Amino acid sequence: MTPRELPQNLGPLDALFLNFERPEMPLHIGSVSICDGPLPFDQFVAGIESKLDLLPRYRQIVVRPFLDIGLPIWQYDPKFDIRRHIFHVQLDAPAGEAELRALTGRVFTKLLDRGKPLWEVYIVDGLAGGRSAIVTKVHHCMVDGVSGVGLLSLMFDTSPHATSNAPPALKGAPKRKRYRPPQPPDETRIFTDALKGAFQFTLDQLAGAQKNLAAYGAALFQDRRALDGIQRLAGVLPQVLGPLERLPFNRPCSGERRVAWSEHSFTDARAVRTACGGTVNDVVLTALTGAVMRYLKLHKESLRNRYFRVMVPVNLRQAEDRGTLGNCVSVLPVTLPLFIQDPVERLRRIAAQTEAMKHARVAELLRAAFSWMGALPAPLQALAGRLPLVSTPVPIVHIVSTNVPGPQVPLYANGRRLLTLYPHVPAGWDVGMGLAIQSYDQKLFFAFTFDAQAAPDGDRMKEFLDASFAELRKAAKVPESEPAAKTKRAPRRRKPNAQAAAPTLTGAA
Repeated sequence: MTPRELPQNLGPLDALFLNFERPEMPLHIGSVSICDGPLPFDQFVAGIESKLDLLPRYRQIVVRPFLDIGLPIWQYDPKFDIRRHIFHVQLDAPAGEAELRALTGRVFTKLLDRGKPLWEVYIVDGLAGGRSAIVTKVHHCMVDGVSGVGLLSLMFDTSPHATSNAPPALKGAPKRKRYRPPQPPDETRIFTDALKGAFQFTLDQLAGAQKNLAAYGAALFQDRRALDGIQRLAGVLPQVLGPLERLPFNRPCSGERRVAWSEHSFTDARAVRTACGGTVNDVVLTALTGAVMRYLKLHKESLRNRYFRVMVPVNLRQAEDRGTLGNCVSVLPVTLPLFIQDPVERLRRIAAQTEAMKHARVAELLRAAFSWMGALPAPLQALAGRLPLVSTPVPIVHIVSTNVPGPQVPLYANGRRLLTLYPHVPAGWDVGMGLAIQSYDQKLFFAFTFDAQAAPDGDRMKEFLDASFAELRKAAKVPESEPAAKTKRAPRRRKPNAQAAAPTLTGAA
């Protein structure tokens, strides 16, 4: 007889993403990769299925205890079928970037089905030049950006000649055993365990919050830079924490998602960092600021003494947490100036603020605050998630911008090289736009996700970002590296007389 599985609770932050999702605010993350040729669908599915033993979470569904008395738990799906998660989509050939972006927007608009494991993959054929694309989405309660990147090494190969994506039968291996999930835990046990653990959970969360706060205090006394960071941060507190005006895209959202993509040289970004100081993420924030400045000018709004606040997720995973799923993040609420025309001066101003916040360990302090919030009993957390979202009188944050380091070597799926890796970050509430950045294969891939109602002209941010990045590079006196469109590998051909390759699909400047 198959043994019963043991209940495994979601973490408080994971449950938060689950509870607060709604149609106007889908809370899944994802990516879009364009491959240099067609993908064999059945072989791709078989390759992913052969790796699911390494990803048990991808066979599990979320189950809520009766009356939401405790946090939701992960439970193996007794009806798991990988064909309910990987889909084949055919676009009218030859489809370009516009058609792929439109499809991606539709995919990211739809909520994931809570009745099955919370992930989906779409294999898209019909792109110009014989190319294909892989569109993925996974609920934020399962992974954050860093743990999501870790999954790439399991899904894809680092060599075009690897055979890990081939089904076992093609490699001469014996036929794989049929997947047999463990018996689900008894519903009565789920409820009794949740009831017994509810009080202990609150105590554990309070103890964890006190521990985080104590660790923060100890760090201030042990690290001289921390006190210096607090002193420097105190001088800009009015702009960092003060009330701000709404930007044009800070309006109620409909849930209909659209995307805009761009890519730039990672080498150029690092060269700007070397020439002007700061970090690559400071360079990214500077380019984003320039793009927002142009967007405000488009809407005929003044830039005088204007700031905008970016919520920047910060990875707090320790060495022992590597390889784990779930969320282990905090945030930095970085407030950026919209009135500094000189991009190099703007970069130095932004770098000074982010450095002071890092030295003052603001992310760790906010994590301690989130721990206190996480001590709210699970039934109240679930109830809060069902309440209607109400816009605040002034915006708490204008935009979310996450920058996740990815592999700097090419990845392959069934021998096809991934030419792009555009990430996706959620938007919603009255934050109608988000920006995700992924470094991959010596490039920076930028992806704006915006709400069709809150930011109907959000696609203009691509050209504004391109202009801002070029302006910053020139001001830093960094010569432009060879355009990505010229260095990108051409699609492989199966027949010598195949038609010529179509223009690049990736939206590179």
